[in-house]
Amino acid sequence: MYFLLSGEGPTDMGFCADSMTSCEGNRHQKGPMAIIVSQIVEQRLKFSFIDTRYYGYISKSELVQRASIFKQQKKSPKLPGKKSQKETGYFYRNARALALCAKDKEAELNENVIAVLFRDSDGTASADRGIWQNKWNSIVQGFRDERFDRGVPMIPKPKSEAWVICCVKKNPYQGCKSLEERSGNDKSPNSLKGELAGFLGGPPSRESLCKMVEERTIDFDRIDMESFISFKKALINLL
Repeated sequence: MYFLLSGEGPTDMGFCADSMTSCEGNRHQKGPMAIIVSQIVEQRLKFSFIDTRYYGYISKSELVQRASIFKQQKKSPKLPGKKSQKETGYFYRNARALALCAKDKEAELNENVIAVLFRDSDGTASADRGIWQNKWNSIVQGFRDERFDRGVPMIPKPKSEAWVICCVKKNPYQGCKSLEERSGNDKSPNSLKGELAGFLGGPPSRESLCKMVEERTIDFDRIDMESFISFKKALINLL
């Protein structure tokens, strides 16, 4: 079993060394979300793809470039309507592009690949960005339209800071569902990014977040939030 990841940056899935836009495990600088995926896999299959370095990573910029071939194609009739077409289309195209990459890897390795697509649900919190469920459905549909049935959406609601705050706030893991109703706008006075920095005494680094995941300060087994549970169940169903 091979895992193929795609994220948005260093503090979620990580990044490739030497400014590469795609890489294999030994060239990948792991991020906290990549470790969480590996921990869930290890809990079920008794091996860590992070530790064995048997996995691949594709950056957001690389995947967006690959997904550009789908822009002129007619959108799936099962996607949301015109009002949210632009936003959900981005998630849909990314899933299709990752599915193609995963199928190429399957042909190369002659084994199954599980692809995990991490994207924040709401980075700028404009009113017309659509709802989380539409974005989740768009990724699922993108994988489906490429006839790839081992794709997993990983979409925090509204962004990964909400998941981390759940684990590090004054009463960790309690009453976290309300965090999913917050704005994802980093410029808002009560931003999730600012609140997380307050809890941690400054903006978190990739290294500090990874350490918290590895030491289970951030414990995936205890996060009870719709967006996280949906991701976790989708991954476990494929293992």
